Amino acid sequence: MKSRKIIKGLIFLLIGLILLANTLGILEWSIWYNVIRLWPVLLVSAGLSIIFRGKNLSFLGPLIIFFAIIVGVGAGYSDIDFMPETIPQEKILSREIISEMKKTPEEEILPKVETSTAPETTSTTEPVIEPETPTEIMAVPGIEKAFIELNFDVGTLVLGESTTLLYEYISKYSHKEFEPFEKYSHTGEDVYVTIYHSRVSRKFISKNIRNKLQLKLNKEMVYDLHVNAGAIHTECNLSEFKIDELSIESGAGNIDLVIPEYDSKITIDTGVSNIDIAIPANVGVMVMIDSGIAIKDLGDFTRENNKYISSNYNVAEFKTEINIDCGISNIEIDYIDI
Repeated sequence: MKSRKIIKGLIFLLIGLILLANTLGILEWSIWYNVIRLWPVLLVSAGLSIIFRGKNLSFLGPLIIFFAIIVGVGAGYSDIDFMPETIPQEKILSREIISEMKKTPEEEILPKVETSTAPETTSTTEPVIEPETPTEIMAVPGIEKAFIELNFDVGTLVLGESTTLLYEYISKYSHKEFEPFEKYSHTGEDVYVTIYHSRVSRKFISKNIRNKLQLKLNKEMVYDLHVNAGAIHTECNLSEFKIDELSIESGAGNIDLVIPEYDSKITIDTGVSNIDIAIPANVGVMVMIDSGIAIKDLGDFTRENNKYISSNYNVAEFKTEINIDCGISNIEIDYIDI
């Protein structure tokens, strides 16, 4: 009986430690999906408890539950997924910068009249109308800025490759509910693009749902980028692009970012994350951090009140403002050579 109580206590202790690790971001909440998939172990445990009731082996039931929880959590942490295997799918969304053929308004050509005068008579010839000559002009729509918003639950987002299109979005996913769709509008010189997927119906999302998302941008276009995600891993090298504003909102994740060689404003709002920001040498940076518990490693920065200012800020070719609002995070910001 004593062993049974000890194991029951260990089960509650184990569950408490796992929930604590979830809260601190050490383990993903999705690991509970694998644990729940092992629910038949409860029946096995109950059966063993009945069979060995009153005997020295009555601890076997709780012991099996204890090990089942460890197996489920260990499988999720090791990327072993108990979900049925699905066939990966790929979908590409893109927009071109289209050249249009336009004709000038037809010009009105006045009739040409020839006249001759005699002493008493005047004769007029029939009017001669010259042929119309319409002119074709190649015209590119006057798009100066593109606003792109990405909304997704979980995935790895890669930016860094360029395209001659307005944008190109490549999504690789294993579950139909993560299929991406686009909303597009064009007002004056601005283009608005929203990319999203349907609402996720699963209560638990497995860690092995590894959506691979890639966004390619045009180096000649100016962008505002807004990323809204539940859990995100970013690998973004924006050094060669013109980014006016970049905002990343996520519950948890890993943010690996090389900022643009451009006058930009960057906002990161996250719960539990590892944030690693690399800065090109010709960019001066002012950083403002509002955090709960954060480990900060900033390179050659001077602190002024709640601001961190790079040593080259006043003489840099470009200037960027970075605002970080986070809960529990590790923040590293430093310069790199590109």
